[in-house]
Amino acid sequence: MSWNKSEAVSYARSHAHHESMGYCARAVAAAIRAGGLKIEGADAKDFWRSLEKAGFSKTYGTPIEGDVAVIDALPDDNQHGHTCIYDGSGNWYSDFKQRTLYPGPTYRKIQPKITLYRHP
Repeated sequence: MSWNKSEAVSYARSHAHHESMGYCARAVAAAIRAGGLKIEGADAKDFWRSLEKAGFSKTYGTPIEGDVAVIDALPDDNQHGHTCIYDGSGNWYSDFKQRTLYPGPTYRKIQPKITLYRHP
C-alpha cells in the first residue's frame, strides 16, 4: 500500500479533540495507518523509531503536508515527549488540534528539540 499523506492528515483532522487526551503517539500512528502505512506504536519521545521503520526519514526546513514532528520530553513534567502531524496549512494535529507546533505552554516556554520526519 502506498503513502497517502492527504488521507493521513484528513484522518488526524477529523479525529482531533478540542484538548489533549494524552495519547498523541497513538493518534498520529492511527493517522499514518489511515494514510496507508503500517506503523508500530511507541511513547512519543521514541516514536522516531517507529517512523523510521515505516519509511520516514529526518528532514529539515519548512514542513510540508504529512510531515511528523517528534518533540523531546520535558525535563520533569512530561517524560513521554510529544508527536504531531502537519496539515500543510499551518496546523499541527496530535490527539487534538494544536495552537502551535509546541503542544502547550510548558513546551512553548522550554522549547525542547524538535525533529521532523517525512515519508517520500
